Amino acid sequence: MVQQQDFGQNLLNRLVAGLSFGLLLALASVGLSLIFGTTGLTNFAHGEMVTLGAVLVFMFNAFGFPFWLAILLALVGGGLFGYVQDAGLWRPLRKRGSGLVPMMIVSIGLALAIRYVIQFFFGGATQQLPGAQSSEIQIGPVSISPNNLWSLIISAVVIALIGIVLLKTRLGKATRAVADNPALAAASGIDVDSVIRIVWIVGGVLASLGGILWAYYRPGVTFDMGSQILLLIFAGVTLGGLGTVFGALIGSIVVGIFVELTTVFGLPADLKYVGALFIMIVVLLFRPQGILGRRERVG
Repeated sequence: MVQQQDFGQNLLNRLVAGLSFGLLLALASVGLSLIFGTTGLTNFAHGEMVTLGAVLVFMFNAFGFPFWLAILLALVGGGLFGYVQDAGLWRPLRKRGSGLVPMMIVSIGLALAIRYVIQFFFGGATQQLPGAQSSEIQIGPVSISPNNLWSLIISAVVIALIGIVLLKTRLGKATRAVADNPALAAASGIDVDSVIRIVWIVGGVLASLGGILWAYYRPGVTFDMGSQILLLIFAGVTLGGLGTVFGALIGSIVVGIFVELTTVFGLPADLKYVGALFIMIVVLLFRPQGILGRRERVG
């Protein structure tokens, strides 16, 4: 009886932790999905955008800035990095008519370059942000660390705001129009380049926020922390449906919960991310377009 109670308690705790992790992944996945939806680019440098957020917070905090200001500056830095990427690299390549496969290869090279530039300046050691180590608190039947609780709340609020913007504002409608059909959107008077630029900025901010929360979830800041969850971000986007923001949200939550639940059933911690990729493959075998994606005919 006691063993059943312990198992049920552990299962409930892992479900809540998985929801927190899934919403954290969704922050990065939504940005990646917006970029893919508006440009068609599969950006392998998105993991480094996640890393940058945590590294900037650590750097600004080390320089003596108040912690809240360090976070704010890191988010601004993430948005600025997204803008610089688009203005300096991706927009010129789009203007030259570069194909999506060459651009994807460029993104892989960019990811490697950024990763090792960060390592050069940041070092290879794991660093901790203030308050990273905290004991769990009891909320009803659930045991959860304050950091995971704040991560869950912040992620849910930000994602809800993104959903409202996409559904209720002119910018959101323009973004969805560009994602559906860029040529038709341009013919309707929408400034496609401006929408894409805003998407890159928002994607950078969301990736940075996801990186900050990921640094507390792990916990720790490393030069390759974004690349460690890049496949999980891709899994969430692909599982939910490429280019669909709400699909990325659902897919990321599924991946996050599955990753945490695998530890309940005895899967070694080192293999729990493999299980998430396996479930993605299984789902795509039966529904290639993902959960919310649209079936398209090719050829």
